[in-house]
Amino acid sequence: MWANNLRVFSVFAVVLLHVASDFVSDIDVTNPIFGSRSWWAGNVYASLTMWCIPLFIMISGYFLLNKEEPNTVFFKKRVKKILIPLIFWSLFYSLWVLLKYYLKGDVSSAFFTVARGWALGEPYYHLWYLFMIPFLYLVTPLIRIIIHSITQKEMLAFIVVCFGLAMLSAMTNVVLTYFELSAKVSLFTNDFLSYLGYFCLGGYIAKYNIKANTSWCFIALISSLLITVTGSYFITHLYFYSYLSINIVVASVALFFIIKEYADKDVKLERFTAFSFGIYLIHPLFIKSIELFEEWLLAWVDVYLYIPFVALVVFTLSYLTAFLMSKVKYLNRCI
Repeated sequence: MWANNLRVFSVFAVVLLHVASDFVSDIDVTNPIFGSRSWWAGNVYASLTMWCIPLFIMISGYFLLNKEEPNTVFFKKRVKKILIPLIFWSLFYSLWVLLKYYLKGDVSSAFFTVARGWALGEPYYHLWYLFMIPFLYLVTPLIRIIIHSITQKEMLAFIVVCFGLAMLSAMTNVVLTYFELSAKVSLFTNDFLSYLGYFCLGGYIAKYNIKANTSWCFIALISSLLITVTGSYFITHLYFYSYLSINIVVASVALFFIIKEYADKDVKLERFTAFSFGIYLIHPLFIKSIELFEEWLLAWVDVYLYIPFVALVVFTLSYLTAFLMSKVKYLNRCI
């Protein structure tokens, strides 16, 4: 029950994060909007929801890494679940981008933008996850063999090393930007390596039934969130918004234990659980549509209310769309 609730909480957090991001993305200290009321609203909500993707990955590891099944069965399930949606929505959002550029009269840049998105493994900003997760699935049979062959201490050491290298990479990328250097662009096929720590930690918690002191988890979560909010302002959001920054790793792990402990109740979220993946795939369409009325809405609603209100509307519309698609032959395979 807690896992289903976690999926719904996480997908709503994704929606809220993406609504809030519009108020902070690409805004640095040289921008007059930096530090404004709208920026702070976006910063607060973004900081409170950066755990969303890490928890998705941890829950996948929790249930997949200790499951005993033939590899052919495992891959058949994953291909059916991921491949068709990946192809459908990548093409859909590519056409969406082409249409937007066409309406702006900038057709020459349209095809370059789409091609660049495919090359980077993100035809649209949220689809990077669909291009990353298959590679975690690809190595799952190998990881299953490894974790069944090593001791608990050895597995924990492996997870610590994975997190250490990933967090070092995240910090290095930010440092390089300060020296006006850019990290070498790598193939998106390598992105999954950064998330092995989260994936294996989920499996580790399940395998050894790891429990944590929830009081310390609450302290770690609140402290990490405060660090994210303030660090984004005083230092840079480029680091503190990273899924692999120390603050987000700590917040994500702490929240996972908290939800596992306190959200193991039936709160009537089954209908949303079934379409959580569809909501994730669809929600940018409604965010971008509502943005057309953003200026008008903000004249009537305070930005601190606007962000969660829009997130709730987008979440609801995305759920209804996913539900309707599930009733249509062939389209039901795309969510």
